[in-house]
Amino acid sequence: MEIVPGLITVSSIVGNIRGDPRLAEVYHRMAGKNMAESITISRSESQRSRMRKRSDKGTDIAFTLDQGVHIRHRDVVMLTENKIVVIDIEPEDVAMIEVKENAKDEILNLGIRIGHIIGNLHRPIKIEENRIFFPIQADTEIDMLRNLLHPIADHVEIKKTSMIFEPEEEMKVHAH
Repeated sequence: MEIVPGLITVSSIVGNIRGDPRLAEVYHRMAGKNMAESITISRSESQRSRMRKRSDKGTDIAFTLDQGVHIRHRDVVMLTENKIVVIDIEPEDVAMIEVKENAKDEILNLGIRIGHIIGNLHRPIKIEENRIFFPIQADTEIDMLRNLLHPIADHVEIKKTSMIFEPEEEMKVHAH
């Protein structure tokens, strides 16, 4: 961390309060003393290595991260005796495909159809239990998914929801 008058340069992530109990305790202690700040960014911004942002309390930060380093929700980007700055990724619209309980006999067919359709969309995904999430740009994409998955409609529920979307690390998107 390099300090320039009025601007703080951050070149690495301190840690994440969701995965580090010690850091979470520090955050909660400092938040109780009004020493915690947050910066809200979009998921697309979280993948940038260079950007400039201002915290909710006015701290101006320039990010100069190594290529390939992605900021995650609740990452600590600055920690001093008097201040902790944490990243919040804003929720976004996502499609959710939920596989129903009645799908056990059709699981291979479902997996192939769903995988083929989402794969052709080239979207990052997140899997939680029997639900698959991926970002959408417009509500019309929900109708498109319902049309494409119509042959298996009895076995899946498709709906729009909003969440802080963090894709599966091993499910990186690629372009053709």
